[in-house]
Amino acid sequence: MILLCFILTLSASLFANDFVTQFMERYAEENRPLNNVNIGKTMLEKMAENTGDNELGKTFRELNSISIVSSENKRDSRFYFKKANEMIKELYGDYEEVVSVNEKESKISVWMKQGDEETSDLIMLSLEENSKFTLITVSGIIDFQNMAKLSGALKEEPTPIEEIEEE
Repeated sequence: MILLCFILTLSASLFANDFVTQFMERYAEENRPLNNVNIGKTMLEKMAENTGDNELGKTFRELNSISIVSSENKRDSRFYFKKANEMIKELYGDYEEVVSVNEKESKISVWMKQGDEETSDLIMLSLEENSKFTLITVSGIIDFQNMAKLSGALKEEPTPIEEIEEE
């Protein structure tokens, strides 16, 4: 029974890296560079300790991992957005598209897989008006009310990570 619980926990925590790893192995090319950042449970807990916002700290503590892949090249970004959507449909059939936004200059697609009663896995694809591609995977207890806040914190508040690295 303990072994089964361990395997289930391990597979949930490896989810984000699995999608990102498969995506990178399939589509990353030397002449089409991608940026990749993976944040594990330990770093998320450190970020929770270093934020002054209690809600944001709680959100960090409840997550298992966050992975971010991005490209800023216009042509490459369109290619990566298309390929990521294709890969989700091909290999991740147990995910449901929960949000889809198609505007003139930007596209967003959010896919979700509900794990047990509390945990979920989320894949967000974005092609912004400036043609920047962003793929974000999140695993853990996902509170959608705090996800927008979390997104802003990852973009605008590098201070907690910098402080941790300096220690």
